[in-house]
Amino acid sequence: MGINEQLEQVKTIMHKELVTGDHYLNGSLNYVKETTGKLLRPRFLLIGASFGKKTTKKQEHNLIRLAAAVESLHVATLIHDDVIDESKLRRGQESIQSRYSKEYAIYMGDFILSRCFIMLSQLDIKKELLVEIAKAMNQICIGEMKQHKHRFNVHVNPLNYLRIVSRKTATLFSISLSSGAYYAKAPEDTVKLLARIGHEIGMVFQLVDDLLDYEGSVIEVGKDLEKDMLKGYYNIPVLFAMQGEKTPERQELKDLLEHSDGISKNKERIFELIKNLGGVEKTRELALRYNKRALALIEKLPEAPGKQALIDLTANLIHREK
Repeated sequence: MGINEQLEQVKTIMHKELVTGDHYLNGSLNYVKETTGKLLRPRFLLIGASFGKKTTKKQEHNLIRLAAAVESLHVATLIHDDVIDESKLRRGQESIQSRYSKEYAIYMGDFILSRCFIMLSQLDIKKELLVEIAKAMNQICIGEMKQHKHRFNVHVNPLNYLRIVSRKTATLFSISLSSGAYYAKAPEDTVKLLARIGHEIGMVFQLVDDLLDYEGSVIEVGKDLEKDMLKGYYNIPVLFAMQGEKTPERQELKDLLEHSDGISKNKERIFELIKNLGGVEKTRELALRYNKRALALIEKLPEAPGKQALIDLTANLIHREK
């Protein structure tokens, strides 16, 4: 079975697992299933498995269910994120919290997370892998709490931001690549190498995500920037712009960020200052460094059916548009 066919099976399993006996609940859960993203994390998990031993049909089915459980975890975190961020849209569609209410979205995220646990408990996988997935969940939550802790702090060091990204974003990419390989009984050094590669890829993913906030005209992106800044969430281009010796422009940016009315009235100027102070360019350079590191690590992997796919995905990640 090819990887695209396996991913279709991932979606099918998720659809079946999210069925309840209640018509209203099924309607809202169907809405979640209709807005499924690119399935990057399940794709990485299945690619990771290609570095292990050939699987039987039963093992392949379990592997696909493992990929579905990991994607369910990801979906649950996105639903909760939208509640925290008060996001109106998710992947171009109205978000669950906007359509059904914040309270309903929290319960739905918890429900999907519980289905993830159920799927994992039904799989014939080693306890060590379950522990690693549980640790990944733990790290994601810590990353989110750390990010919340640093709201409205214009003095956050970019390194602290990267530590948060390492937990809340890179962790899931890392466990996706490595768990697929672990389940398929790949050599231990290959599993560890894939975990490192997944981490680097996850860092690239978040940094590019931050860059996308500054692509295009201020009319197109200004609304999202304003929303995040009003809530005190400063991404790495902002933090890079704030670093360095004190200058009139840097002080102006700090003053504007520390007053909500300044953010609302001067988002075009804030947008301009972040670019002028090198925040966007430094972020792009950092993303490229992580990307090069990931590609260099991939070259160290043994030959496997998924190696070229991993190279292509990683190389293209830096150029993604959404």
